[in-house]
Amino acid sequence: MSSSYGIVERTSSGTDADQHVERLRVSGVTVVPSGYSQPELEYVSRRIDELLAEQADRAGGSDKLAEIGEHETLRGCLVHDDAFAKLAANARVLEICRQLLGEFIVLMQQNAIVNPPRRAHHQTACHRDLPYQHFVSSRPLAISALFCVDPFTRENGATIVLPGTHKIEQFPSDALAGEIEQVMEAPAGSFLMFDSMVFHRAGHNGSSMPRRGINHVFALPFIAQQISLPDMLNGRYADDPALARLFGYHTRPATSIDAWWAGRRARKR
Repeated sequence: MSSSYGIVERTSSGTDADQHVERLRVSGVTVVPSGYSQPELEYVSRRIDELLAEQADRAGGSDKLAEIGEHETLRGCLVHDDAFAKLAANARVLEICRQLLGEFIVLMQQNAIVNPPRRAHHQTACHRDLPYQHFVSSRPLAISALFCVDPFTRENGATIVLPGTHKIEQFPSDALAGEIEQVMEAPAGSFLMFDSMVFHRAGHNGSSMPRRGINHVFALPFIAQQISLPDMLNGRYADDPALARLFGYHTRPATSIDAWWAGRRARKR
């Protein structure tokens, strides 16, 4: 511990999770190992490529998706493969999220994003994962957990963050943004976790290979999902109390008063 004086209050960070939580509160970003094995990583990587190809076929060609900027994004990954549901329920990530957000959290989105080699990508524009919001709150509203399917390096366009910007309303000046930006290099199989209100962007991929990541946004339950996962899942995981809650089965708006009453009765059991 560094020497100090005049300090009567100090944060304690006893466990590994506590240390990640403290980093998220102060700087807004941390890197968390997932515990994934190399075969698991290879499977996830292969499935992203396969599912993106299937998605392009369904849309009538990759060029059709490129017209709307969706050709390098796979939304709602867990709908397609249980491996992605397992990824979304990573125990280390959820422990950290629940320390920051509380016990009742909902997966707002799970999107695989490919940063292509040597060409422009929309994610290289600075943004928040709760876009268009210019306010700050005393506690986090959402936590992003970007899973590094490939290693994130300076060369292949690792995510660049502006630490501490979850505490300011406006985007900083270009001069200050350039001064404080931090390239978040991270090994494959780790989660780059950040407060969803931290300004960030993908770096330019100057390598010869695509750089894949899967972004999760875990949010307080009053924030709507990007796409309704319960509707996409069509009942899958509904019988698992923990996953049903995480995937939003308990926070869908009631479609009628009768449906509201039915939900109230179900919670009484």
